[in-house]
Amino acid sequence: MPINYLKKIQLGEFNADGYKISPSTELESVIEGFYVFARDPKDNTHLIFNDGFPVLVFLPGREDTVEVTGQNGTFEIKAAWASAGSIKNVYVKYHYNTDQIFIVRFYPGAFYQLFGLDALYFRYNPVASFEYIASNNNFSIKNFFQFKSIEEKVAFVSTYVQYSFTKMGAPETLHKTLNYIHKINGKSTVKNVTHDAGVNYKWLERSFVQHIGLLPKEYIQLQRFMHAYLELVASKDVNLMQIAISNGYYDSNHFLKDFKGYTGKTPLEYLKFQTQASLCQ
Repeated sequence: MPINYLKKIQLGEFNADGYKISPSTELESVIEGFYVFARDPKDNTHLIFNDGFPVLVFLPGREDTVEVTGQNGTFEIKAAWASAGSIKNVYVKYHYNTDQIFIVRFYPGAFYQLFGLDALYFRYNPVASFEYIASNNNFSIKNFFQFKSIEEKVAFVSTYVQYSFTKMGAPETLHKTLNYIHKINGKSTVKNVTHDAGVNYKWLERSFVQHIGLLPKEYIQLQRFMHAYLELVASKDVNLMQIAISNGYYDSNHFLKDFKGYTGKTPLEYLKFQTQASLCQ
């Protein structure tokens, strides 16, 4: 999802312009939350990032579009997109009629099971139009956009999930391992994670690939980078070595390599890009 919204989710920064709606008890093992964000028209280009939780991002109207630029070029997405996996150097550009974003955030593994997808579906195309996925799973985008209020949209998605989802097939040990990685903000090694879970690496790797679509190392990297990113954008005086070490990186070069991989820019280039993009609108 756009990393500026993910930042608010991670920090719990909610208000009238950006808020969370919790799912019902019946769906809380599938959906992490529904989110609504009002978009600032002066800020129309954002990095897309995934912290391990697949998302559906709905635009205000069925005919609304955004422009997505990544390693495979630039393409247009209409109505809604799905994103998951390890997203690197991908940016979304909004059009001026995009004033509100509705996001459904799923728990790892549940999304793939709900829509009958292989967990590696997003391996090489981490941002995809939702239209194709929806059409193969009896999710009517046309009916969804007939509803105008957020409450009605939440109810529509909730009803669909309630009648389409079967019992989670992922092992309980995998859930505990994911919770552990989240708890430590990715500040660990795969070796330490396998030790904490009490499993061998081959089992852990197989379970991650089957249910999450990522290697354990990749999932850990997502969590570590996200928290380093949060510290970076909140810093008044940027100290890359301090940010790197405090978030589990070996040194600043390790952090720089990860940062450039995910954003296509160095930390300072990215901060300058954010400032210029805001001023130029």
